[in-house]
Amino acid sequence: MENPETWASSLPGNHFIVSMIDRKAMKNSEKLCDACSMKSVSQKAMSWCTICEKAYCTTCEANHKTFKVSRNHKIVPIKDMNEDMSILNICAFVACDEHPDKTIEIYCMDHSQPCCTICATVHHRKCEQVITIDKAISGVKDSTKAKELTKKIKETSYKLEEIIQNRNQNTTNFKKEIDVVLVEITNMRKKLNENLDKLENKMREEVNSVRKDNVLRLSEESTELSALKNTVCFGRLHFNKQRSSLPGSKTINFHTGKFKVLFTVDIKDSFISWIFFNDDIIITDCDRKRVVFHDNTGKQTGVLSIPNEPNDVTKVNDQTVAVSSAWKILIINATPLKLVKTLDVNVSVCGLNFVNKST
Repeated sequence: MENPETWASSLPGNHFIVSMIDRKAMKNSEKLCDACSMKSVSQKAMSWCTICEKAYCTTCEANHKTFKVSRNHKIVPIKDMNEDMSILNICAFVACDEHPDKTIEIYCMDHSQPCCTICATVHHRKCEQVITIDKAISGVKDSTKAKELTKKIKETSYKLEEIIQNRNQNTTNFKKEIDVVLVEITNMRKKLNENLDKLENKMREEVNSVRKDNVLRLSEESTELSALKNTVCFGRLHFNKQRSSLPGSKTINFHTGKFKVLFTVDIKDSFISWIFFNDDIIITDCDRKRVVFHDNTGKQTGVLSIPNEPNDVTKVNDQTVAVSSAWKILIINATPLKLVKTLDVNVSVCGLNFVNKST
C-alpha cells in the first residue's frame, strides 16, 4: 500500500506556476490578464487561479466565478503573493476526477487514494486512516524517496548539460568542417580555372600556328600562280607579236559540189567510236558494252556484247579488228562478229591504232 509521501510526490508542484508566471512580473505586479491577452487586450492581472493556472483581471475573475465548472476554483490575489512569496511554494490544487468542481483535499491511507470531501464522505466514511492533504504531504521534501528523486533529477540535469555541451561542440566542429570544405571547393575551382586557361592558351597557340602556316603556304601559292599568269600573258603577247618565218602555202583550188546522204545510223545517247571496214562500218557502243556491224547500206547485221566498255576500234586485217577497253585489248573477228582473243595490258587503253611491223 502506498503511503502519503508516495502519492504526494506525484502531485503537480509549484513549477507549474513558476512556468506560467514570471516571478519578477509577479513581484512588480506587471503580470497581464491571460484572458484579455487572448483577445489582444492588455489588462493588468489582479488574481491567480490555482486550478486553471491563469492570471485574471477583476472583470475576468468575476466572469470566471460565474461558470459552474470554475466557480469553486481557488483564487489567490496577486498582491498577497507579492507580500508572501511562500504562497508560490504550495502545491497546485488538483480537481477531483469524479467531481470536477471539487478539489483534492483528503487522502485515504487505507486505499492510498486522494479524494475530495464528497468522495471521502461517500466512499471512505468507514476508513480508519483518512487525513487531509496538507498532513499527507508534510515531510515529503525530507523523505528518502524525495531525496532520491532530487538526486536523479540532478544526475539527469548533469547528463543533459553534458549532452548540450556535446551538441554545441559538434555544432562548432561541423561549422569548422564546412568552412574547410568550402575552402577546398574554392581552391579546386581556382585550379580548374588555371587548367582551363592553360588549355585555352595551348589551343590558341596551335590554331595560330596552323593559321600562320596555311596563310604562308597559300600566300606562296598565290604568288606562284600570279607569276605563272604573268608568264602566260607575256608569252601570248610575245607570240602575237612574232612574225611567221614559214614560207607561204600554195593555193589549192577546190571544186564545189553537193553531198548526198546515202543512209543514217541511229546512235542516240551513245558514246561511240567507229571505222570503215571493207566498205562496211564497225561501231563500238561504250554505254551498252557492245560492238555493232553495219553493211554498206547502213543495215545492222551483227552485234557482239563484251564484258567492259569499249573505248576505240582499229582494223588489223581484212578479217579482224582490235577493240580497246580498260586494261584489255580485244581481238574480234569481223564477219561474223566473234571474240577471238583477249590481251591484258598494264595501262588503261583509250585510243588504239594498228601498225604493221612489216611496213
